[in-house]
Order: sequence, then structure tokens, then C-alpha cells
Amino acid sequence: MDTDAALPTRHIDRLTDRLVACLDEGDGPAAARAAVVAVRSGPRSWAAGFARGGAAPPPVTARFLVYSITKTLTAAALLRLCGQGLIDPDAPLDRWLPDFVAADRMTLAQLLAHRAGLRNYGGSPAYHAAVRAGEAPWSEDGFLERCRAADLFAPPGREFSYSNIGYLLAKRVLERVTDLPFAQALDRELFRPLALTGWSVPTERGDLSGLWTGPSPYLGGKDGPPADVAALYHPGWVAHGVVAATAADIADLLHALFAGGLLPAAEAARMHDSLPVPGTMRGRPWVEPGYGLGLMVERDAQAGPYWGHTGGGPGGSACAYHFPVRKPGEEPVTVALFTDGEDNDQAEWMTVETAEILRE
Repeated sequence: MDTDAALPTRHIDRLTDRLVACLDEGDGPAAARAAVVAVRSGPRSWAAGFARGGAAPPPVTARFLVYSITKTLTAAALLRLCGQGLIDPDAPLDRWLPDFVAADRMTLAQLLAHRAGLRNYGGSPAYHAAVRAGEAPWSEDGFLERCRAADLFAPPGREFSYSNIGYLLAKRVLERVTDLPFAQALDRELFRPLALTGWSVPTERGDLSGLWTGPSPYLGGKDGPPADVAALYHPGWVAHGVVAATAADIADLLHALFAGGLLPAAEAARMHDSLPVPGTMRGRPWVEPGYGLGLMVERDAQAGPYWGHTGGGPGGSACAYHFPVRKPGEEPVTVALFTDGEDNDQAEWMTVETAEILRE
């Protein structure tokens, strides 16, 4: 456990008891058995690992795949470039994506808000079969072709539809505006200014060695035992790229974006300015969910506001959320919580309860 003496002991004790209880309450094959949490409360920080039943917890230095939290990082890097005047978030994207036939019909803001009229591959049986079989991932163009990206299902700006290929295109924009590979662009815009060096962008199977993951019921399939993620999974199945990092690094980065000035105020405000997400989210802590630019946003005045992202995939769930000041005397709180289970709902509840305890 790594603690900062400035964080009240009563908070540490309550957090420890509650997070262990949350793990113990987990049920089913997807439930987590271990987790790492990192928090920033104003200038103070704290991180710890937890595990069920007295098992050895993961170290706070453990690195996890953050899965869709990568969307938040991509959006933040792009918005820093917008703040520098290098790209207009509301201009057509054909300048940056001349090889994509529909680029003249959509903007960066629409891509980042999942409102570009693009489909997703999450419901594709062929995708899930290939991942579970341990096959090599499709190429970027292969993802776009299989999702019929050039054939928009709705005019851009009209409908919310979560789309990983939208962020594949956003990744391309980031690389072309910076003239850098994805990892180097993230480093220049986000990680290097904070002197964060323990992260990576895995691109090959071997890059998963040494990461903390749980056995994956998803990869094991309906009738098989949970599978070893490092042995079977290829990170290229995350079409938009995926970051691996410690919980502390992600908490520090998200806190710096919204409480430390890493993102200019105008761009930060636009990033978490959200529109409602249709439908319900049963079993999750969301009351009035919205989506901004690369951010899941709680819009309800009593439950929130807060914003960040949840990520999930084989062998783990990841949450990172920023809880801004709501009234005088409060400090902004940022929580990053990673588990070795595939139950995203469990990880989200643990994250929200952590923030509530810190704000007591």
C-alpha cells in the first residue's frame, strides 16, 4: 500500500473496508477477485491493492489494460491540439482523412461524441469468434470494411451510437495532425508533461506479458474454463488502440486534465459538455447518463456531476472518473480503479463509492 499522510486515516480505513467488501460481494464468473485503486483528492494521493479472502493483492505498480479509457486519452490529446489551433473540431475531416470517403460529412467533435453515424463491431458474431479463437486481428481497413464505415447509418450529428471505429478514425486524425505514431502522440500531449513513464501501447501479443489480468471467462467461451489472456488475446482487437498503465498514472493524468490545467479550460469544458445517452443502464450507478467528447458523463445533479470512462475486455475492468467541486470547501476528486474481473458494473460501483467516501 502506498499512502499519503495528508489523506485522512478515517478515509483510508473506510475505503479499505468497503472495497474489500465489494470484492467479497462479487458473484459469478465475471466478478473480480482483486483490484487496485488510486485516488487524487485535491493535491493528495493514495493507492492500494485489494484481494478477496486474504489472497495477495496486486501491487500498486501493476499495469492493466485500460481498454476504452483509451478513448478519453485520445480525445484529450486531440483537444489539446484544438486548443493550439492545429485542428478545428467542427470542420469536416476530409483534410485529415482524405482516404475515407465519408470524411467530408463528419467532424472531429462528432467522432469523439459517437455521433458520426458509424456502426460498431461489438455485436458481430464473426468478431467474437475470431477473438476467442486467438486469431490475428483484422487490419484497420478491415475493421472499417466489416463495419461498412463508408455507408453511414444516419446523418452525422443526429444520433448517438457507440462506435470503436469512430475512435479508430480519431486515432488516425491524431497521428496525422502530429505526424507521430499513436503512442508518441499520446506521450507528447499527455504523459510527458506529467513525467509519467510507466505506460505503454501494446500492439503485439508479447506486449501483454507482465500486465495484470485475471483469467477470462469471455475468452473461455460459454462452456470452457476461463482462459489466459496473455496466451490467447491480441491487443490489436481493440481497433482504436489500447493503453496499458497503472491506476496511479491514469488517476494523475485525469486529475491533471480537469483540475491541473493540462487541458485548457475551454477545451476541458467542451469535453465534458454532454448530451443524453438514450436507454437505461440497469445494474449500473448511472442515473442520467450522457456522453461528451471522449467522456461518459453523469448529468444528474444529485448523483453527479462526474465524468470519465469505463473500459472492459478480456481479463479486466477499468474505471477512471473525475468528481469536480460541487460546493465551497470541497476538493476535486479523481478515482482510477482497475479489477481483474470482467464485471464492469462492479468496477463502476466501487469507483463511485470510493468518491462518496472521500467526500464525506
